Amino acid sequence: MKKLFLIIFLSIFSVGFAQKKKKAKAKVVAEKETVIIYTLEEAESTAEARIIAGFIKQNPGHQKNDALKRKLMDIIMADNSVEAKPTIRPISKDKIEKIVSNNELNKGKDLASTAKAATPTRTVNYAAVGSSGKKSEPSAEAKKTASYLTHLFNTDPNDNEAYINIKNKSKCRLIVKISGKKYYNLDVPANGQNFVMVEKGEYVLTTSVCDAKYSSLKKVTRDIEIALNVAD
Repeated sequence: MKKLFLIIFLSIFSVGFAQKKKKAKAKVVAEKETVIIYTLEEAESTAEARIIAGFIKQNPGHQKNDALKRKLMDIIMADNSVEAKPTIRPISKDKIEKIVSNNELNKGKDLASTAKAATPTRTVNYAAVGSSGKKSEPSAEAKKTASYLTHLFNTDPNDNEAYINIKNKSKCRLIVKISGKKYYNLDVPANGQNFVMVEKGEYVLTTSVCDAKYSSLKKVTRDIEIALNVAD
């Protein structure tokens, strides 16, 4: 009888210890949220128009802005290449030079004083669809590029859009669900990043980082970056 009791006791103890050990090994998501600030090092080393335009806007008087504007123009021209996207007619170099070299990136709040006679517009046409043959729409990537560049160039304080950049520091691909005024699914590659434009407001972000569950409520009032990884 004593042996039976001892066996039962050891069995219960072993199961409890195993469950406790299993819980201790449960994966936890490490999160870091920051306001997006573009650095000169990023602007000089990147091939992303978003980062270069963001740095110029945040640092209007920087001595290297002229060189960065030329780099930005080259990137936009490459994105509108006829060879790369034959269904989209590229805009002229002169028009891109006006977009890049005009004062919209440097005016800040002073833009309002010069815009009294005209209604401000948020439309920036980076590419025009060709009129010959069948009409074709710009690709989703081209629309996305135009959207965030328009957002970065925009100096309207009442702008109702912001973007969420997800930086994935894990070795697993992420599908981030963003639920709020609208719903988005953002595909983020392992050790990579991706972003989405959203209306300002509250959103619930959910995903699984290498089997570790993540869910967080975010009040988006400006551009933010969220870095996700599995905690050590």
